[in-house]
Amino acid sequence: MTMPEPSIRVAVDPTNPGQFFACCGLLELADRLWPGAEGWFAEGGREFRIASKGTLGILADKLRAAGIQGALTPILQAERAVLDSEKRLLKKDRKKLPEAKEKRRKELGKLYREGSLILPTPFNLLLDWWRSEDDSIPKTWAGSQAVIRIALASHDGCTRLLTHANPFQEYLVMRPAAAPDDEDDDVESGDKVEPFYFDAQRGTNALARDIGFVPDALQIETHASPVVEFLTLVGVQRGRPRPTNKPREFEYFTWSQRTSAVVLPAAVVGALGDCKEVRYRFRNAFRTGQEKHKAFMPAIPILTGESS
Repeated sequence: MTMPEPSIRVAVDPTNPGQFFACCGLLELADRLWPGAEGWFAEGGREFRIASKGTLGILADKLRAAGIQGALTPILQAERAVLDSEKRLLKKDRKKLPEAKEKRRKELGKLYREGSLILPTPFNLLLDWWRSEDDSIPKTWAGSQAVIRIALASHDGCTRLLTHANPFQEYLVMRPAAAPDDEDDDVESGDKVEPFYFDAQRGTNALARDIGFVPDALQIETHASPVVEFLTLVGVQRGRPRPTNKPREFEYFTWSQRTSAVVLPAAVVGALGDCKEVRYRFRNAFRTGQEKHKAFMPAIPILTGESS
């Protein structure tokens, strides 16, 4: 039986964890559009290929049309808006919300910032991997950051840049695709959105100690790869990196066999028995002095038989 030729090809740097997991996310989305899609690494791990019934252009169009939904339903959004409005009015008179209402307002704010996301039809995908407190979860952001806000901005950029010749290398200033509508004092504000810091190129170049100053403090607008940021958020839902015996250190494997999305968990941790697989190790390192925010660092290839 003749295997179908790849309909999607994307250049990838396998030492960039963000680009690797973006490939996993791309396969996940392709499989949900065209069940049975298969993905694999070729050209020494420098190209990711997907054999499916569709193209990258169709996938981008479907992703744009689907949008992305946060954890707050319209009813909960309305409830939160009322509580926020009431708090603002009381604040003008130097008064506070009743304790029960303030507690509820904070609960809704937490759900808005940290809650799960949904890619609706035709993807029908729930994203919630970051909600676990397990140390094996490679989360990069702090609780004060709104996941939905970053996801909306990266989703918007991803759908615009995904069909470019080298989408993982396309950078722009990420901006909110919709108003964040968040009144909490500790939530980021401004006309730009910081990425998740999955892209190792961004993580390496964004450390304040390396460049001599803090970009945010000077309100400098820096660029990010929305394609890598969004697709990694999708890819890690199913394809988790393997923790090592060191804190915040993980491993993943490229593979050369045609693999379906359902087998991604095994493929990512090197359980396919692929003789051409390559193991990579990276750190989810702290990027601020408070040790709250992290970033994926560039990975290094690990020789077969080398200890973890």
